Amino acid sequence: MKNTITAAITVVLFGTALFVVEQNRLRQQPNLPEVAVNPVAAIEHTEAVRAPGRIEGLTEVVDLRARITEQIQQIHVTQGQWVEAGEVLVSLDSSQLMSLRDLALANLTKAEARKDRIENGFRDSEIETARHEAAAANARLEGAEKAYQRALILLRQSAASQQTVDDLLAEWNASQASAAAAVSRLETISAPPRADELLAATAAVSAARAELDFSNTELSRAAIKAPAAGRILDIEGEVGELTGPDSVQPVIIMSDTSRLRCVAEVDEYDALRVTLGLSCEITSDGTEGVLARGTVVEIEPQMRPKQMFGQWAGERSDVYSRRVWIDLTESGDLPVGLPVDVYIEVKIPAES
Repeated sequence: MKNTITAAITVVLFGTALFVVEQNRLRQQPNLPEVAVNPVAAIEHTEAVRAPGRIEGLTEVVDLRARITEQIQQIHVTQGQWVEAGEVLVSLDSSQLMSLRDLALANLTKAEARKDRIENGFRDSEIETARHEAAAANARLEGAEKAYQRALILLRQSAASQQTVDDLLAEWNASQASAAAAVSRLETISAPPRADELLAATAAVSAARAELDFSNTELSRAAIKAPAAGRILDIEGEVGELTGPDSVQPVIIMSDTSRLRCVAEVDEYDALRVTLGLSCEITSDGTEGVLARGTVVEIEPQMRPKQMFGQWAGERSDVYSRRVWIDLTESGDLPVGLPVDVYIEVKIPAES
C-alpha cells in the first residue's frame, strides 16, 4: 500500500513539472500572425524524370574527313590538344596539285599577254616598217610597169622579143600583188582591234583565271583544318595512309569542350513535361552521388526513335524520345561521350 502511494505521488509531481515547463515555453514564444494554409499549395510537389544521356561539349562531336583522295603527309596535332579555328590539323600530299596550279598560272599569263597585245596593237616601229615596205612595193610596181611599157614599144619596132615582153608583164603583175599585200598589211596593223578578237581574248583570260581558281581550291583541300576552336578527341589516320571523302573512318574527331553540356533523350511519355529552365542532376554508374548539376537550355522540336538507353529495370526501348540539352555546372573535367543518368525535376500539377 505504501509503494502504491509513493508511485502515485511521483507521477503527479512529474506531470506537474512538465506542465510548468510547457507553460514557460509558450510564454517565451513571440505572437506570430496566423497563416492561412492553402490546401492546393500544400500538395504541390516535384518529381524527377529519369532519362539516359551522355556528356558532350558545347558542340556535338565533329568527324573530319579529307575532301580529296590523297595520302596523309603529316599530322600536326596530338590527341587531347586544343586547337583554334582554321588551324591546319593534317596535311595531304599536294605535289600533283601544285603542278596543276603552276600550269594554270602559266596559261593565265599567256592569255593575258595575248589580250594585252590585241588591245595595244602593233608597235610604232612595226607600223613604220610596214609603211616603208608598202612604199617599196609600190616603187617596184611602178618600175615594173615602166619596163613593160618600154618593152611593148620595142616589140613594135622589132627591137625586143615577145618572150621579153611576156616576162616583163608577169613581173608587173607580181609587183601589183606584192604592192597590194604590203598596203593591206599596213592597213591591218594600223587598224584598231576587232571586237570579236578582243572578246575571244577576254574569254580566254576568264577561262584561264577560273582554271587557276579551281586549282587553288583543290590545293587548299590538301589540308584538313579545324572548322572551329575545340579539342582533338581522337586521331584515326596515319602518315602515308590513303584517305578521302569516302573513307569509312574520319581522320580527326574533335569537339568544343570549352563548356560541357549533356544531351538526354526523354521518353515520349514524359517529353511534354520537360520545359526550359528545369534543374537537373547528373549521375553515373562509375561514381557515387551527384556527378554534375545543370539546367535545361534547349529542347529539340521533333521526336525521334530512341537511341540512348540507360540499361535500368523497366526502361522502355521501343518508343520515341525527345532530345534535350543541359548546360552543366559543377561538372569538373568529364570525358566527352560518358554515358550518364539524367534526373530532371518537373513539377506535378496541384490537385483541385
